[in-house]
Amino acid sequence: MSSPSPQRILPQLISALIQRHFSLNPTLLPSPHFPGFSSSLLQSLLASLPRFFPSPPLPSLAFSFFSWAQSHCHFSHNEMTCREMARLLAKSNSLPSLWLFLRKNQALVTTATVTALIAALGEVGLPKPALNLFYRMKQFHCKPDVQCYNTLILVLCQNRNFNKARFLLDQMELPGARCKPSLYTYTIFITFYCKRGLETGCKKAIRRRIWEANHMFRLMVFNGFVPDVVTYNCLINGLCKTYRIGRAHELFDEMIVKGVLPNRITYNSFIRYYSVVNEADKAVKFMREMEEREHGKPSSSSYTPIIHSLCESGRVNEARDLLVEMVQRGHVPREFTYKLVCDTLRRKGGENLSEEICRKIETGIRERIKQVMRVRPVECTS
Repeated sequence: MSSPSPQRILPQLISALIQRHFSLNPTLLPSPHFPGFSSSLLQSLLASLPRFFPSPPLPSLAFSFFSWAQSHCHFSHNEMTCREMARLLAKSNSLPSLWLFLRKNQALVTTATVTALIAALGEVGLPKPALNLFYRMKQFHCKPDVQCYNTLILVLCQNRNFNKARFLLDQMELPGARCKPSLYTYTIFITFYCKRGLETGCKKAIRRRIWEANHMFRLMVFNGFVPDVVTYNCLINGLCKTYRIGRAHELFDEMIVKGVLPNRITYNSFIRYYSVVNEADKAVKFMREMEEREHGKPSSSSYTPIIHSLCESGRVNEARDLLVEMVQRGHVPREFTYKLVCDTLRRKGGENLSEEICRKIETGIRERIKQVMRVRPVECTS
């Protein structure tokens, strides 16, 4: 068995020292033989701290260590370490400490710092502080770039603040605006109009959001942007999930004409749609066409909805054959899919799966469970 790399074990060791000593003795002196911290090491160490500490004592311990590295190890903090410390405070929801820290280290705050903090605040569901930070950028003598705008728009859309996100887009589209929207800007709106509309469960809201996604797509094209496969996939997926299959096919044909090659994600949207509406033959046809046109190889996410649809339709032998094909191609089905096929075969009197196939599937499922399991670091106790 190979030993852990120093890059992985060192943050754990130092985190243990922080937990054991810094809460009691923040004036701990480093060894005279200690060569000091590099910028990258200190940055990775600060990034790893949330994995080892519960939230309440984390900000104070981290800040004590941040100050100790400067005062006792003579480390000069830079933009990267300042950014990482600020991200830690943001993710810990320590907003008063965050604003104070940014004011004290104003000279080290850059546009990249603010962008990273907006993303961090979005991750913990704090869109309002993220928006406040955006409008405070002038205080730090930095200006937003398109990446900063896109990050904030993403955070707002993730939290369903579409009106504020759209206001930012309108600002970017103004004549003479310093930051013009990018293709990714429009893709964010298209993605979340589809996603959030579907989550409402309300037909009227879904129709409204899908209309807005289509409108955003046309606006993007009108402004001279050429949609890429990611943008097409976002809209096609939303259309398929809302049963607007005609418009989805129009976009699919448009992709081919414009030379934007569909990929497996594109085909899987259609495969899922036809599987849901019990048109498994069309789903299989799409899967075969994907391979024939060399647009991608079927994955477990391609096979699974078709197998479920065939089982629900009582076409158990075809479901079994697809499951066998899937396994022979090196894909491991989900445990639910495997049990569904086995139960349907027993109920309908179909030919059972061979022992070899069953062994492969069960071994694959066990291996996948092992991969999913993560060993949690042991916290030191005093």
